[in-house]
Amino acid sequence: MTEKQPPRARKLPKQSRSLFTVHAIQQACLKILDEEGAAKLTTQRIADVAGVNIASLYQYFPSKEAILADVYDKTMVELAEQASQRFREFNRLSNHSLSDTLAKIIDLECEQLLALLKLDPDFFREYQHSFDIHRYINELTQLQNNPSWQAWLEPFLVKHQCKGNPRFRSRLIEQTLQGNLRQALIEQADLLADPEFREELLQLLLAYLQ
Repeated sequence: MTEKQPPRARKLPKQSRSLFTVHAIQQACLKILDEEGAAKLTTQRIADVAGVNIASLYQYFPSKEAILADVYDKTMVELAEQASQRFREFNRLSNHSLSDTLAKIIDLECEQLLALLKLDPDFFREYQHSFDIHRYINELTQLQNNPSWQAWLEPFLVKHQCKGNPRFRSRLIEQTLQGNLRQALIEQADLLADPEFREELLQLLLAYLQ
């Protein structure tokens, strides 16, 4: 079954004036979400805050959902770049502590999902498969000549003398972590910000590895 995809922009801006208009629309969308909430987000409100004619908005975006998709894409890029910058921190920590490294990874994964959820919870839940930050970061790190999650995790498990086949264990660790985070996102998103939930998830992973 094909997953439902979010609406997208009608066209990409090319000239400086078009770039300015689209940027103003994106910033207006973010401003409304932050100050007024998703319930107040309409194409007319976005156009008003952006200072553009509604007809100009519709030249680029067929709906507010298309604007949201564009905003989510740009937020994904920002989050991925932030995660990439923290890769060295994780790598250094991984030389010393299995538990502390996994705890930092869990914190990062939760913070990323919360940042995406905060923009527009209903929209993100409906289209979360299109904004898979974990997969996006994995692709970005490889483009930057850093190892993928699994390529990094396997030697990490070996380094800390975890039992079992590291190839299988790294896959199951990833699936367990992502599965629990996604389920929490769907059923009770406030768990993602709960330190006790994060600690329980850490203990689950450690119990399996040790």
